[in-house]
Amino acid sequence: MTNDPTGNRPLISAVVMTKNEAYNLPDCLAALAWADERLVVDSLSTDATVALAQQAGARVVAHPFENYAAQRNFAQAQAAHDWVLFIDADERVTSALAAEIQALAASGRMAAANAYHIQRVHLISGRWFSTPPDRPATPKLRAAIRRHEVPRLFDRRQAAWERALHEVVRVPEPHGVLDGVICHYASTNLSLGLESFNAYTDLEAAYLHQQGRRTSVLGAALRGVRAAVYHYVWEGWWRNGEHGLMMALVAGVSKLLNYLKLWERRQIESGRGVWTARDKKLVKGEEQGKP
Repeated sequence: MTNDPTGNRPLISAVVMTKNEAYNLPDCLAALAWADERLVVDSLSTDATVALAQQAGARVVAHPFENYAAQRNFAQAQAAHDWVLFIDADERVTSALAAEIQALAASGRMAAANAYHIQRVHLISGRWFSTPPDRPATPKLRAAIRRHEVPRLFDRRQAAWERALHEVVRVPEPHGVLDGVICHYASTNLSLGLESFNAYTDLEAAYLHQQGRRTSVLGAALRGVRAAVYHYVWEGWWRNGEHGLMMALVAGVSKLLNYLKLWERRQIESGRGVWTARDKKLVKGEEQGKP
């Protein structure tokens, strides 16, 4: 483990993956000024992202993007220190979370767990979802964070990312949960949030196709309805009023499109219908990734 010169605490690399994030990156890096290293792994941006990262004093490594898991595995391998904190450019580490991580490192207790889960709170259509940044960290909430949030702070020597989209990191137990939060600003309005919607559902459909999954149009519709109901009722999004209903509907539409696109790929694959060469590119190469 990499320690500070006095040997009293582990050093931490804050890792940010970017692609044309000139708008978001300065504030993200400013909120990480406390980290021992700020590493930006850039997917060949065409805007001022790299220049802004360098101006902020971050180390920049350029690497072409293949998929999210592959990029994160590459990024953590480039870090100078074994403990890494993954933060997206549209996220901000709160001062309370920064102080909590620093105190944990200084106490010598960080290695008591191999990974730590941290809740994200999302600013969506003028409201924090699903809890405000200053919410009390109750035992019930900590259990929910442990269940739903992938670890963000962990020992990279024991970690590997998997899945092209909605990636997960595999780290052996024990895991801990931090009380501080990460603020997420990707979807402050619906137009902004839906900009990447098509690309995300494309990636999810490709993943499902590679896994050999099948569906029908009716099956896709039922999955969409089930996802909306699950989040609204069982996940308790109804507690957020109109915002909760809106988000449940968006989650349902996302699930619907994932499986409609999977169904369409199966149609192309089997030659049912009239498809152009451009259409056929949707499934080209996906067969090689099937189990």
